[in-house]
Amino acid sequence: MSNGFQKFISGKGFYLALAVCLAGAGAAAWVAVDKTIENIEATPLNQTPQAQQEEIDTQPAEQKVDNVPQEDSSSASLADQLDETFQSETSDPEPEASSQTSSQQQPSSADAEPSSAQPASSETQQPSAEASTQPEEPSVSADFALSLPVSGAEITPFSGDMLVKNETLGDWRTHNGLDISAALGTSVLSACDGTVTDIRNDPMWGNVVEVSSGDYVLTYAGLGDDVLVEEQATVTAGQPIGSVGEIPCELSLEPHLHFDVKQNGEYVDPASLVE
Repeated sequence: MSNGFQKFISGKGFYLALAVCLAGAGAAAWVAVDKTIENIEATPLNQTPQAQQEEIDTQPAEQKVDNVPQEDSSSASLADQLDETFQSETSDPEPEASSQTSSQQQPSSADAEPSSAQPASSETQQPSAEASTQPEEPSVSADFALSLPVSGAEITPFSGDMLVKNETLGDWRTHNGLDISAALGTSVLSACDGTVTDIRNDPMWGNVVEVSSGDYVLTYAGLGDDVLVEEQATVTAGQPIGSVGEIPCELSLEPHLHFDVKQNGEYVDPASLVE
């Protein structure tokens, strides 16, 4: 038996067994491939809804766009939330605004009280400061008046703080007095009652006579050499004190008298004191 099997195997039986084995292996391989193909074909079909479901889950905005009822409900709920938020924001700031308004009004009233108190103190101080200066000015100016020392036209007025050009000196400066046109030798009269406090020859103003009257000092500049008064002499209004001469610093102008007035050491416009 064994010898017969061996002869069978060594003969055509070997090829037959090999063919059976190959056929079985091929069948097994085909079955395996077929199952694999079925699994491959079945898997995408089964996974496609899952992938779509995942996209739907991960993209709720697109789902709301496609699903109209859900969009309406979500928009309605969103509108309600916005409405509630708007109402809460509009209702809450009003008390804050009112509280801020009241808080701002209270400090303003508190600030207003010191400010009202300060002007009161400043007003009480200013009248006292003005009372020390103003009462003297009106009382003196009311009783004090001048008459022009010469009759003539006004050449150069009082400039105050404004600069005017001096044609003789070629510069700009204030003009502290009043230039009155008068021919050389014209009699110069005292503009008020007073006392002669100074007589001098000034290199710029020529012969100068100063007369003091209370808080005022009157200066007559550009007189001739024939000065008719002496220092400490008392003069009366209209009394001759000299004549019109030359003024070195104003030689470019026609003959005139330079007349200036100081009140408490400050230059004032002589024309404002003329009666």
